[in-house]
Amino acid sequence: MARFSVVFGLANTQATLDFVDVDLATDTPLYIDPYAIQIRDDEWSAKCGDAVRSFFTEVLATLRAGNDARVTHLMSHLGEPNETYLGQSEGAPRGRGVGSDKAAKFAEALRKSRAFRTGVIADISEAELFIHGVGPDMISDLTTNIIRGHLATYTKEQCDLYGVPTRVVRSLGPTWSAQRADWVASDVDLPVHEGKPILLVPKFSVRFKLSLDSQEFYNHYMIEYLKREYLNSNSGLVQVLKKTGERYVTKKSVKDRHPLIKDELASFVLDHPDVLETYKEIKGASGPIPPDMLEMFFDESAFAQALIQNLQAIPAGNDDASRYHHHALAICTFLFHPQLITPVKEFELHQGRKRLDIRFTNAAESGFFQAMMVSPQGRALSIPVECKNYRKEMRNPELDQLSGRFSHHRGFVGLLLCRSMDNRDRIISGCRDTASDGRGFMIVLEDADLIQMLGFVQNNSRWRIDEFLHDRFAEITR
Repeated sequence: MARFSVVFGLANTQATLDFVDVDLATDTPLYIDPYAIQIRDDEWSAKCGDAVRSFFTEVLATLRAGNDARVTHLMSHLGEPNETYLGQSEGAPRGRGVGSDKAAKFAEALRKSRAFRTGVIADISEAELFIHGVGPDMISDLTTNIIRGHLATYTKEQCDLYGVPTRVVRSLGPTWSAQRADWVASDVDLPVHEGKPILLVPKFSVRFKLSLDSQEFYNHYMIEYLKREYLNSNSGLVQVLKKTGERYVTKKSVKDRHPLIKDELASFVLDHPDVLETYKEIKGASGPIPPDMLEMFFDESAFAQALIQNLQAIPAGNDDASRYHHHALAICTFLFHPQLITPVKEFELHQGRKRLDIRFTNAAESGFFQAMMVSPQGRALSIPVECKNYRKEMRNPELDQLSGRFSHHRGFVGLLLCRSMDNRDRIISGCRDTASDGRGFMIVLEDADLIQMLGFVQNNSRWRIDEFLHDRFAEITR
């Protein structure tokens, strides 16, 4: 198995990476899910969601205007993407979903669909529900083409984070610009393996199956709804149990009357839009794929123990600062993903005059980091992380270094990681002073703290990580 991490010499495994650690010899059976992207609020997902919405809005408007030349132009840049190494191909990766002919057929199927004529369809994520001949591969590949530019930017950032070499690639074609509502020629900087460019994909944006699935919606939502309607109206489909007199309607009888036809799904949603909204809410609440499902035979408890042992084996001091830095990043990703995502190393601030060790985007929808995001004092859209590989008392310069990273654009909450503290009370007092002065909230975590949180994972008590962080926050704010 030629995993990206192995080919490019990364010490990390899937659980400590923000992106899917794809096999470069074959496709990984995952889909880029436009709905999973569009329901998120983080900066990267918002940009991708804007791109997907703007493209599909432009396609719909152009089809309604009868501008065939413009439709052809829009669809002509939807190639067969191999660069993500995702999908259902057998053997070597190859495009499955969208070639130029398939793109044209997609546009024509969309034009002829009842969903288009009635205005039911408003987004690419709904196309598999309503458009004949459209499956998950096509939706995933359409989305890949549209967000290719954002995937390229993400890939470059992750490669910079891990020291993976990249080079200019001109073979992928133009990228979609939401601002211009058109394709724009651009070069991208990507890793290359055996002459083929690679696009890395964030773990939080993929699913084993698309969130919105016509079979699932038909079987579990449309048919169940119609069963209740027929029962309540005492229709001819109602049957009665002889022994108990209980009235019921069978799913088979409803399916016989309402076979799975995508135009009929569109008609049903036109009459019952609330059923689709309920379905979307439930699917959106399912969240990203957990690590034990992304990596076969993954033992989270054993992995947490391995992270503890590797942390304890790293000597303190400048000679091993880089080693500690990378391991601290791995631990933070393992502990806090998907609340903290898209880590960037040494992110430049103030035109490069200041740099920080790691910056995570805060994408939390619950728990400690979500509380920090919505807090008027915290406003933590991102979380800066400084790593200090020494065992000594940190003084004002170290604390001021982190507090100097805070701003109204980024937020006022950060983590300072160190090996141990000689005088913990003094350091916490310094963090408390910074908080009371309105200069931000700095949570200092030493090895013992990281080990304690990894211990929660070992004991199947991940929820206690939030509790632990809330306690640390309370310590500097009381």
